[in-house]
Amino acid sequence: MKKILLGLSLLLTACNQKEQVDTIITAAGIYTCDSQFSTKQAIAIKDGKILATDSKENILKHYTAKELIDVPDKWVFPGFIDAHCHFSGYALQQYKCDLVGTNSFEEVLEHLQDYEKENKLSWIYARGWDQNDWEIKQFPDNTELDRLFPDKPVILKRIDGHAVLCNSKALQLAGINSKTVINGGIIEKKNGRLTGILIDNATGPVEKLIPALPDSVAVKYLQQ
Repeated sequence: MKKILLGLSLLLTACNQKEQVDTIITAAGIYTCDSQFSTKQAIAIKDGKILATDSKENILKHYTAKELIDVPDKWVFPGFIDAHCHFSGYALQQYKCDLVGTNSFEEVLEHLQDYEKENKLSWIYARGWDQNDWEIKQFPDNTELDRLFPDKPVILKRIDGHAVLCNSKALQLAGINSKTVINGGIIEKKNGRLTGILIDNATGPVEKLIPALPDSVAVKYLQQ
């Protein structure tokens, strides 16, 4: 009888013993990226590998860790590997005037004027327009940009990144005129006049006009 009780005692002790891991993270939620895209509240890690994800109660019941990280108001994501998704670039796009989804060039101009009121910068840099979404599907020109913004460079990048519409001030500062030739790029002209449309390599000189964001500002956008 004593042997049976001792055996049961040892069995119960073994069942209650927690597995030692390196780190346990508990959070408001954890994206597992499994086939169901389920979310959990805790994760156990050992030797650089994820052993388990589950509710906070179950993880703490079965595992003990040298390091416990508790972020009750944060979400935990898998590591991002920026192979071609431009993760950091996407974050830094947030300081630009967003033209995605505009339905006409007139709407683009409205966005620019609203942006100008809220952002007193020495330049305007926007991205996201696509003339294929408009009723008039041809490239716009810079006539209205010159009227609205005669004294500061305005650079509007197409959604695919391969074309730019800019005003005459930007062309002037970039040193682009009707005689300029840029290998691998197109500088559009109509009746000898620059329309402001630059394609592929021709976009480089005007985009270089935009100063780099200060580190403190860049970090703010990356954290958003």
